[in-house]
Amino acid sequence: MDLEFTPIRLQLYLFIELVIPVKLIVYKDNIWEYKAPTITKNIFTKHKKADDPTPPNIEPLTINERRRRSGNKGCHVQQVINRPYYDPAFILELHASDEVSETKLFYAIGSNQGGTDLQDWTDMGGSSLMVPAKLPGGIPIYWSVKANNSQGLDEIVQCFLNTYDSTLPDGRVDHAYQISSHPSKLVGSVVAFEDSTLKQYHRTAVGYNPGRFGSQVVGWKSLRLDRSSLRKGVSGQLKFFTHPKVGKLVAHVLKTTSDVSTAEHCAKSCVSYGYNCISFDYEFHTQTCDLHDVVTGANAYLRISGTYSNYERIGIGYNTALEYDNLPLEHGAQYFLNAQVNNVLGYQAYLIGEGTLVDFTPPEPGLIRNNRSDTQRADGCTAAVTQRCEEVTWRENHRLLPLTVNDI
Repeated sequence: MDLEFTPIRLQLYLFIELVIPVKLIVYKDNIWEYKAPTITKNIFTKHKKADDPTPPNIEPLTINERRRRSGNKGCHVQQVINRPYYDPAFILELHASDEVSETKLFYAIGSNQGGTDLQDWTDMGGSSLMVPAKLPGGIPIYWSVKANNSQGLDEIVQCFLNTYDSTLPDGRVDHAYQISSHPSKLVGSVVAFEDSTLKQYHRTAVGYNPGRFGSQVVGWKSLRLDRSSLRKGVSGQLKFFTHPKVGKLVAHVLKTTSDVSTAEHCAKSCVSYGYNCISFDYEFHTQTCDLHDVVTGANAYLRISGTYSNYERIGIGYNTALEYDNLPLEHGAQYFLNAQVNNVLGYQAYLIGEGTLVDFTPPEPGLIRNNRSDTQRADGCTAAVTQRCEEVTWRENHRLLPLTVNDI
């Protein structure tokens, strides 16, 4: 069956009408005409496409004529910002062209370069797509993008992210003292760990509650976190970890290994695992090594168990000291230093601690007979490490009861 098609046809007519008292004259004529060539084609005839000996051309992605995006030969991937941490997504872009053949794009995701263990080859459907996806965090993730033409030739490029983040920033606030007799000062520190880069400035406050609503005493104000430094005077892989704390971390275990001879070997295993490992437990008696992706804080705590000790990684964390003075602290009240931490993806977390209890009065020993004196002074004391009383203040809150020999 032949199909005829005329793309365009133009005609120009001249029409004149002249009225005279005796006679009517009418003139009409075609003075100009144009017709495009007629296309004739049999709809059942199939023409073979010209041979294409070259694969598709992958071009660099550009933001404008002067600045190109980062990426290898036109492949660009980034994690979408301002999404919920439990529903992360990525944007993948690639521009490929072929002057002769049709081009289709496919992508795959792997935990190693060129791998497809996280996502097998999938049709992109276009040069750019956004995909909600749950991918492992704390390790580099690799995207392979393939441009394939109708001749079966393809070109493959790769791009990657150092980490894919689907967790909130982790960490805690360490109060210097669980109990304090100082009437106006609170001291502590913030420790934060995060896969993604943290923003430069965060917030801190002081209140009667831990977390978001703990700002009754000092409102939220700017806080800057700095990178942790390595542990001095320690060699080997343990230099990347804090001094051990007694106890076992009650939290999800990334990996458990038995017959690990020393804590040094356990530290090496944590470092080799990647940035997702930020703490480990080691039991000296059973030589067991447990790796974790969290530290002591709101989501995990230490529990005494056998000969377990806990080590926190300091090479990838952030910390800063907190000190508040001239506070109107009240006797018997518990105060919390709180921190709000934000990363570049828009994830926001509140780090909390156990708080500091303010105690201005000495213990009541009960009935004391034949004591030589009973006075109160404003001086230092020797007490438990959980108490702050080495700094002398003006408040007379230390009771002295010298006893005679017979009373002892």
